[in-house]
Amino acid sequence: MVNLKPQVYEKLQEISNIEVSYFHPKELVEGKKLISYYELDNSEASRADDEEYSSNIAIQVDVWCDTPEECSELAIKVNNKMKDIGFHRTKCLDLYEEGAIKHQKTMCFEKEEIL
Repeated sequence: MVNLKPQVYEKLQEISNIEVSYFHPKELVEGKKLISYYELDNSEASRADDEEYSSNIAIQVDVWCDTPEECSELAIKVNNKMKDIGFHRTKCLDLYEEGAIKHQKTMCFEKEEIL
């Protein structure tokens, strides 16, 4: 088992002027773009000599913005940062509730990490 959350956090922090939170933003504020992330899966991918050889890692990243256009722009930046550390996108969809302060785009990323 390996913990890649610190690496994900550090990479997402590289996107300028964006607050990054674990699991959910502390506060949804108009005019502020936000990113939240958490681990969806950390399972054994393969074994060698009776020990775990690699892990499947899945991370969900959500972007929160005032408009769907801003969400899409920020999602492209997130996608590029996650690719930089070896993740590939497996899902991306828009979420919105009538009357909500923010638009949300949720993205899932996966990679197999050799231990």
